[in-house]
Amino acid sequence: MRDSPDMLNTVPLGESHGMQSEALGEESERLWKMGEHALIGISAGNSYFSQHRLTALLQWAAHHFKMTDVVYVDTHIDDMQIADGRDPREAAKSVKRTLKDVRRRIHRATESLGPEIARFRVRPLSEIQDTPEYQAVRARVDQAVQYDEPFAAACRDMVRAVVTNRPDGEGISDAHLEAGMKYVMAEAPLFVDSPGVFGVSTSVLCYHMLTPVTVHFAGGDTEYQAATGQGYVVVRPGEGEERGGPVVA
Repeated sequence: MRDSPDMLNTVPLGESHGMQSEALGEESERLWKMGEHALIGISAGNSYFSQHRLTALLQWAAHHFKMTDVVYVDTHIDDMQIADGRDPREAAKSVKRTLKDVRRRIHRATESLGPEIARFRVRPLSEIQDTPEYQAVRARVDQAVQYDEPFAAACRDMVRAVVTNRPDGEGISDAHLEAGMKYVMAEAPLFVDSPGVFGVSTSVLCYHMLTPVTVHFAGGDTEYQAATGQGYVVVRPGEGEERGGPVVA
């Protein structure tokens, strides 16, 4: 997925903690300046989220937002590995190791926050999915995929980005696309209406890159739109900071 520079408005808001932060449009910039709530999504197994980057990212969020939810994706990872041909039991063991590692890195990153840790919640996506707030948004998202073709196309593009950026990046099958769609649809409510999911009036989704779905909603030219109060910020290491590693949605 490639960035669209004309959609990014760099906003110098105090301490950067080594991060370069850019809002997707004027409304996202306004919500970012309000600083009510941030959502930080972490893809388990994505080597982009190193210990150094996670620590810098959470410190950045502590500086800019009153409250932050950190959600790590623990759903449908095994489906992707099974599509790769792994035995289900082997895939389950692999996912268990991956999630243990990401929880360890998140824990160490939150330890760096000191007393500010009280303004952070860390949960797996599977726990969020059990809430009535998430389920209500998910029902609307599932309907929108059926009637809004531009949104559906953005989701399909997101799926292809996910499956293409697997470790081997080759041999995409129907099974991969099916697993990828499950993965993306589980995350979609967080992109569409994180204020509704987390019970806040405004929320800014913070991720290290543009995605087809965030670009779609930031453009605003669609029948099905993100919820009122939903913003998007791209936040990633600044020049001279740690870079590298595959970029995976």
